[in-house]
Amino acid sequence: MTKSKENNSSRSGERSSIEAVSIIVFSMFAGFILGLLFAPQSGKKTIRDLAVKLRELEDRGKFALVEAKVMGEELLEKSKERVEEVSSKIKSKIEPDK
Repeated sequence: MTKSKENNSSRSGERSSIEAVSIIVFSMFAGFILGLLFAPQSGKKTIRDLAVKLRELEDRGKFALVEAKVMGEELLEKSKERVEEVSSKIKSKIEPDK
């Protein structure tokens, strides 16, 4: 390819990239405007609804954390009991040899 053809092809590539970015930006702006025009409720109500849902999510998270703590404590107790059982079996097998 000659230099002029290379320049033209690189410029057309730059031009198509700029056009693509322009289309994307325009589409995002148009979507934002349409979203505002056709929103089902006001922004204040949406913020209140989000705040309520976030509080509910926080409460569920706290409850799940407490449940996990209780389950962890139960698992720890069962593990301690199992370790004691196994260690007593090992001790009983070792002591008669002495």
